[in-house]
Order: sequence, then C-alpha cells, then structure tokens
Amino acid sequence: MAPWLINSLVALVCFGLWGFLPKIAVRYVSPRSALVYEALGVVTVGCIVLLTVGKGISTDMKGIVPAVLTGIFGTVGFLCFLYAVNVGSVSVVATLTALYPAITILLAVIFLKESVTLTQIAGIGLAIVSVILLSRG
Repeated sequence: MAPWLINSLVALVCFGLWGFLPKIAVRYVSPRSALVYEALGVVTVGCIVLLTVGKGISTDMKGIVPAVLTGIFGTVGFLCFLYAVNVGSVSVVATLTALYPAITILLAVIFLKESVTLTQIAGIGLAIVSVILLSRG
C-alpha cells in the first residue's frame, strides 16, 4: 500500500476521533478546559516529533510563519468547535465544519492558482446541500 494512502487513512481515523471525542469531553469539562487538555495532547505529540527531528528542524521563516498561523487558526477553530458541540448535535456540527476544504480550495484557486474541475465544483455544491439538509433534521 502506498505511504500516502496509509497516512491518509490514519488521518481519516484520527480526524473522525477528533470530531467525536470533544462531545464526550464537554459533557464533563467546560469547552475552555477541554481546549487546555487538547493542547496538552498537541504538546505531547509535538515533543515526541521534536525528539525525532533533533537538530534537523527547519528554520526558514517562510515556513515557520504559516506553520504558527496554522496552530493559531486551528486552536481558535477547535475552541469554537468545542462550544458548538457543547450545545449542538455532534453529527451536524462535525458535518458543517467538515466543509472546511471548500475554504481551502477557494484559497488554493485564488492564491496558488490551482485549478478546479467542474466535477469538483459539483461535489462542493453537493456537500453544502448536505449540510443544509442535515441542519434541518
């Protein structure tokens, strides 16, 4: 099996758990507290990766700045996700927030000049329709 496929499948499972476990967490702790504990998980994995990278860590600011911004936006997004699942249905909240690739695609088309096929546009449209249908149920 190709390494990209293995990594994609592991990411799929991890993201599925990432979307599900917060609903359980906010049953017992506040969204802010859950974020603190989630951050401990991030720091744990970050430290393990840092130990494996050692002196080979990259230091180009052109990569560091977007990486730090990724952490900031991801954390703010996750905090909002925690507040949403605290009161909303995790099945609807997770589905709605799972539309984030539409934002990614839009930014990639505008700033990276990537192309989008008509089929992909149709897929994005259907995903938006699915969220509308799920949110009304």
